Amino acid sequence: MNRRVLSVGGLAVAGAAQVALGVIRYTTGAGVGSPFFSVLAGGMLAVVFGRALVRGDDLNGLATRPLFVAVGVFSGVVSTGLTLLVLLSL
Repeated sequence: MNRRVLSVGGLAVAGAAQVALGVIRYTTGAGVGSPFFSVLAGGMLAVVFGRALVRGDDLNGLATRPLFVAVGVFSGVVSTGLTLLVLLSL
């Protein structure tokens, strides 16, 4: 798989998972302030990196660097795992 897709895709998935966590927290009554910022930050992360993923942009070469790939994959895996953990605990 392409390193750009792994890094940018992982960060886009992390943003989408953050949005899902914010929505879950809002619907379970965790309050308005914290879930709102969770959805806002996750939405911005998903839009910025999702657009770069769809366009095929490598963010001026940053997306193909090994450390950026590791951070993207790690954040995507951890965010997805946390979202699944929260969903299973409901």
